Amino acid sequence: MDSKEVSEMAGGGRRQVRSFLMARDPSIDRRFRPRPNKKMRLFDNIHETEEESFSEYSDTESEYRDESSGATDGASCATSVADSSNVETGPQVFLRLRPVKDASKAYIVSEDANVLITSCKVDSTSNNVNRMEKHFGFTSIFDSTIGQRDIYDTCVGPKIMEEECVTIMTYGTSGSGKTYTLLGDDVRAGIIPRALENIFTIYQDCIFRSPKLKLINGSIVFLQDDASLKELQIRKKLLDLCPDIREHHQRLKQVINGDHVFDTKASTDVSVMVWVSFVEIYNELVYDLLAIPPKQDKLGEVPRKNLKIVGNKGHVFIKGLTSVFVTSSEEALRLLRLGQQRSTYASTSVNANSSRSHCVFTVDILKYNKSGITTQSSYKFCDLAGSERVNNTGTSGIRLKEAKNINTSLMVLGRCLDAASTVQKKKNADIIPYRDSKLTMLLQAALLGKEKLAMIVTVTPLDKYYEENLNVLNFASIAKNIIFKEPVIKQHRVSYCGFMEFSKMSTYEGSDYTKELEDENVRLRCELDQLKYDHVLQMQLLEEKLRGELTATYQEIIQNNKKQYEDECKKKLLIAQRESEFMLSSQKRRYEEQIEDLKDEIEELMNPSETDISDDLCESKSPIEIIDDD
Repeated sequence: MDSKEVSEMAGGGRRQVRSFLMARDPSIDRRFRPRPNKKMRLFDNIHETEEESFSEYSDTESEYRDESSGATDGASCATSVADSSNVETGPQVFLRLRPVKDASKAYIVSEDANVLITSCKVDSTSNNVNRMEKHFGFTSIFDSTIGQRDIYDTCVGPKIMEEECVTIMTYGTSGSGKTYTLLGDDVRAGIIPRALENIFTIYQDCIFRSPKLKLINGSIVFLQDDASLKELQIRKKLLDLCPDIREHHQRLKQVINGDHVFDTKASTDVSVMVWVSFVEIYNELVYDLLAIPPKQDKLGEVPRKNLKIVGNKGHVFIKGLTSVFVTSSEEALRLLRLGQQRSTYASTSVNANSSRSHCVFTVDILKYNKSGITTQSSYKFCDLAGSERVNNTGTSGIRLKEAKNINTSLMVLGRCLDAASTVQKKKNADIIPYRDSKLTMLLQAALLGKEKLAMIVTVTPLDKYYEENLNVLNFASIAKNIIFKEPVIKQHRVSYCGFMEFSKMSTYEGSDYTKELEDENVRLRCELDQLKYDHVLQMQLLEEKLRGELTATYQEIIQNNKKQYEDECKKKLLIAQRESEFMLSSQKRRYEEQIEDLKDEIEELMNPSETDISDDLCESKSPIEIIDDD
């Protein structure tokens, strides 16, 4: 029976018989299910598919074994992660134990230095654990014997060489050494000073001396001459406000050069421009720590301006943020010190110099190639404020409000990391709530996998901080389980006009005469601005002087008018008094005369004379009586 007869028999009955030789007619499927339009054999490539899946599984298993075995040496682990070409990667989480005198026995580091074993309490006599142990895995663990050099070589150094966008944050309880890890002190430099020296050593032959490219609102923009001069003026004004740390920088540079040997990339086809910015998030408000203070600050305090974070799907920027062009590590470190002076610190019972805000120091590296393509590498160094318990810190009032906002933002960060860790495990995972806090909005690129993330967790190994440390370790374990896709390096292409102008500037960039002209131009512009300011100030002083003279003149006129009016009022009052006295005296004399007259009449009535009596009698008698008398 051939295939044609089989198809006829299948079509003649009430129900079509399934056949592996010939596909069914698409019109028979009433559900309209998807099916291939082209006939194909499904069993030809089955062995090849199995081999591919097995190879993928074996690669994944070998990578996992390599990662777990390489966790003993932090530098080798970081290098293996950097050199791997996996599609998916996760953030690196490191743990640093602060050196203390009487360290608790509840914190034990494994032999391979990548697992921390914690227990609530240990019996000092028998060394028996009273409660269940908890194991926390890390990329690498640094005890009290590890210095700043090894931490930088393991956590940050390989990422600087990769030339990608990286977010490096320190997280831990208050007073556990987060700021020290990032900044260091006068003798032992921290991560940021070492990273700045590393960056400027790598690109020391490619640093462009004029700010021709700038990252504005998340995109690279070519700057014209006027805009470039304005950026140089902003740079000069801010550097004039910075403290003089030349000797301090020289000492740090000698220490860093003694600890590390940084390579230099020699390339004539690439021009590099470095920009730095510094912000803090205080009480859920974003403030610019490198903003130029207004002129009114000399006369009175002006409130700081709250900035707005704009972002979508990992592309984030701060509207109105001051980004400063720098050409050396000393300038960048001076701006960092200026931002530190403006950040918010306070004293608590746990830490005498506790940071009350989250600070983010960003280094943007813009590289221009002669082909017209520019690449961006951003390094964000985040100094997160320490989580606090009010019972331990004893805060109240403003400090209590600060602690509330700090703990809330850290809680939102933990929720975002938890949501990011469940994205790969569940199909219907929750959306990452990075919009619930200003901190997570600013770090959304790292939370969404657009940038690489490295976290340095600091812990104080004491029994009284056990509960706080346990929360920090749980937080770190969530971050360790996140898996992101490999981030892509951002590339931009400038316009043709910008390409021509930039190529022309690149040709003459190495000329000392051109640099002198640029410096002279900047100096003259600054002098012109200073003259304008002095002129405005003189006009204001002249206006104040004229206002004072006019005020004094009018006050004198008012005083004279007042005196004249008072004199006139006194005269009128004196005349009125004299008139009233004259009228009173005249009335008094008239009343006295009337009184005298009345008194005379009374006396006459009391003592009448004879003639008056006879007259009265005559008047009282009738005419008949008078005749009879006669």
